[in-house]
Amino acid sequence: MAILVVAEHDNSSLKSGTLNAVTAAQEIGGDVDIVVAGSNSQAVAEAAAQIAGVAKVIHSNNACYENQLAESVAPLIAELGQN
Repeated sequence: MAILVVAEHDNSSLKSGTLNAVTAAQEIGGDVDIVVAGSNSQAVAEAAAQIAGVAKVIHSNNACYENQLAESVAPLIAELGQN
């Protein structure tokens, strides 16, 4: 089973907390996937794909994710968790 890391970002660049979370996930073992939920966040998804050890980047680009509020992002994470 893969570990899902939710990317911390400002819609233009990844924050260092994401790298820390990926490192911790790698210590657990298994595939590490990153979800990038944002608006106009293609650069973030591309940066996430460059992180060593990341198996897959799931990019959800929608205006409703612009501020990455829990009310918007939680349903996406729940849906991804079902798979």
